Amino acid sequence: MPERIASPRATLSKLELRCPPLPQTLMEAMELIEQPEKLEVGPVTEMVQRDPIVVARLLQIVNSAYYGLRHPISSADRAVVMLGPVAVAGIVVGMNMLKLRSMLDGPAAPCFLRLIRHSVATAFLTRHLLDHDAARSMTRIGVGFTSGLLHDFGKIILVYNFPEEAVRFYDNRALDEQLLDEDERHLEQLLFGCDHTEAGEYVARKLRFPDTLTDVIRLHHEPDRASGSPETDRVVRAVAVANLAATAMGYAFTHERTWEACQEAPVWSAFLAAQAARYPSADALLADLLAQQPHLDAYVHELTSTTDPEHVQRRVPSPGRPD
Repeated sequence: MPERIASPRATLSKLELRCPPLPQTLMEAMELIEQPEKLEVGPVTEMVQRDPIVVARLLQIVNSAYYGLRHPISSADRAVVMLGPVAVAGIVVGMNMLKLRSMLDGPAAPCFLRLIRHSVATAFLTRHLLDHDAARSMTRIGVGFTSGLLHDFGKIILVYNFPEEAVRFYDNRALDEQLLDEDERHLEQLLFGCDHTEAGEYVARKLRFPDTLTDVIRLHHEPDRASGSPETDRVVRAVAVANLAATAMGYAFTHERTWEACQEAPVWSAFLAAQAARYPSADALLADLLAQQPHLDAYVHELTSTTDPEHVQRRVPSPGRPD
């Protein structure tokens, strides 16, 4: 087992962490989401048309019973118009994340699928928490969804690079009996030589991820640390709260949390203070999140089961905004 090294940067460069091959449309979608002036029908349509699987998914969504269209839509550009470019960019990010599942076989596959389910749930809840932000923009909703989806990008990197060790740690909790440490990151450093926020930030910078997304990956366990951008700080807080809530709503990656434990986290109070107009009390926030449970369940089921060859029946996402 590697010893903890004082310099994370030196450790990471020595580890030579590999990133699973990311589809080009994933990188394009993240770039578009970060640049509102480019989030128009034309550029988004041009992006999706290069991936027939994405086009098929968009047509399935727009022609679902939810939209109740009299005449089916059969072209990508019309689907982008109907769904909106922000929603489509979010769909592209989500679909390409799920493609990574097929790259891991053997004992790491269930671990990775659970991580994807947690990430999708966090993305859904992050978008919901930002949806009625008084200072929001449509772009931030897309940024929030993507940030929630990739907040644990570092765990994807660790599972991809160390599948056997990751299964022993995340699934079998191999170090729980030896070390009583509430901060999972300390144990990750002992086992892998770095924790998942360090690994995620390191690879995200190598891949030139947008700054907001890189900061979320870096800070989602330390949302009280300022990123230098108030806009990014709001997204980081929302991701941190959504991450906690997902663990209480049945989508934990490792340990589940109770709602009481979620509300004891400092970020919960900080988020409430910043969103006092929408959530005048902790009970109001809790009630709002609980009301999202059936929509969340349907959404996670739809996004994660469509990659399962045994999944036969198709379900329509309930949220109404399938980004």
